[in-house]
Amino acid sequence: MTPDERTRRALLAGLTVAALVAGGWWWRAAAPAVDRAEPGPTGSPAAVLEPGFRVTIDDRTGQVLPGPDADPDQRVVIHQAPDGTVRQLDDSQVLWRERSHLRPDAPPVRRQASPSDADRVVLTVNCSGPGSVVVGISGAPVAEPERTVSCAGVPEVVVLETGDRPLLVRFAALRDEVDLDARLVAVS
Repeated sequence: MTPDERTRRALLAGLTVAALVAGGWWWRAAAPAVDRAEPGPTGSPAAVLEPGFRVTIDDRTGQVLPGPDADPDQRVVIHQAPDGTVRQLDDSQVLWRERSHLRPDAPPVRRQASPSDADRVVLTVNCSGPGSVVVGISGAPVAEPERTVSCAGVPEVVVLETGDRPLLVRFAALRDEVDLDARLVAVS
């Protein structure tokens, strides 16, 4: 190894260390300030349940149970109306759950429920990813408009009356790929 090669290697090593130090300095300078004194999130007034309505949340499963002495095997659906009132929907039963990866160029995912399953159902649609999900519903006695659910927003919850025709729900990705998580719950 010649003296020129040693000098080049030393210079290269020095420049590498300088670049790492400068990058670390920039990384710390560009990081957002973290103030640990800030209070945590607070609940909205609409998130408060009716007086006397008590629920228990199973810390292992996250399932919402009515009252402190509830049966963990009993399914419960809590619905918040547009006016902010919250109520428990009785005797709920999951008819189907759909978890799919949707692409804009793929055909829509279709799920169906028989009208004999329930008189009233609750459809909950949630997604993750950079896009949105278009939800089409047909077969309900009252025509439902096509809905667009943003993956960056809150889950969409729709209460539907069933009729004498099968209820058909279609899910399609809009613009980007998304992961869909939807379920249909029967409420009697």
